[in-house]
Amino acid sequence: MSNLVRLKLLCLISVLFSISAIPAFSAESSSEQQFSFETEVSNEALWGNQSFELFAESDNFFRRLFGVSRRTNVKPNSRSQRHSTSRPRRYSPPASNSQNPDTYEGKSRSLPSSDGNSVRNTPKPPLERSRRDQYQSLGVWELGLMIGTSHAISDIGGNKGIPVGDFAEYHTTNFSLGGGLYGRYIMNDWFAMNLGMGFANLNAEREFAPEGSEVFRFNNDIFEFYVKSEFRLPALARSPFDLYGFVGIGIFFSDASIYDINDRLISTQDDYSQVQPVIPFGGGFSVKITDSFRIGYELGWRNTIFHYLDGVKKDETYDHYFLNSIKIGFIF
Repeated sequence: MSNLVRLKLLCLISVLFSISAIPAFSAESSSEQQFSFETEVSNEALWGNQSFELFAESDNFFRRLFGVSRRTNVKPNSRSQRHSTSRPRRYSPPASNSQNPDTYEGKSRSLPSSDGNSVRNTPKPPLERSRRDQYQSLGVWELGLMIGTSHAISDIGGNKGIPVGDFAEYHTTNFSLGGGLYGRYIMNDWFAMNLGMGFANLNAEREFAPEGSEVFRFNNDIFEFYVKSEFRLPALARSPFDLYGFVGIGIFFSDASIYDINDRLISTQDDYSQVQPVIPFGGGFSVKITDSFRIGYELGWRNTIFHYLDGVKKDETYDHYFLNSIKIGFIF
């Protein structure tokens, strides 16, 4: 037999021997691993959890070698949900009577014909009205009447351009009746609108001639319609008082009649229109007595561009008039 043939036979025998040795090594490893598990179980039964804890603290090489899982067993007395195998998926709060408007302290109650949501969402009325709501009514209407005195500043009256003292003394004894109706809308603490109509009776006497032989008297009934803007004092918004000033625009109807010393009607030769514009301005204050009743005072000047309130024209100065009025208002 040649050397080449011998070498081939030797290689074949080596390969066959290697293949036959692999199952034996695997069986030996399995028996060794089984032996290691049996030893671990017997140690745990003998020593309790002490051997398990020692093995748990060993090197990870042996875990990988023997194929031991990293999962730890749960101790019987542990309450932690972290190590529990049956964790609750979510937390469900216990039932509460406060979430159900139909029950109170575990007892059912009968409700009016409505669902539970309407009970929870219905706002409760305040225990008491605020002082602002008691004394001031914002965004509401006030209707009222005015009654007082009317005063003319004219040529026959002779009270144009006189000093303040003489002016006051004259008008304390020379006045007539005046009044009117108004509607007032209070918008806010600063502002209000006033729409109304008024009546004023104007009359006066005067001697034109130095010797006093010619005496004239006039009488005029004024009807006016106006709209006024009132500017209120907001510092008194939370009190029963109301202080304001006003300015506006309007028109009035004039029908003057003049008489001589024998009280005979005298016709005038001047031609003028009986409808004239007027600018009312002034101020006033009021006190709220109840939620729906208010009383106050107003002084209103009427500035005109008219010469014939008394029926005659003496100079280029315009005639004017003003009103002193007591106001009585009803709020709704």
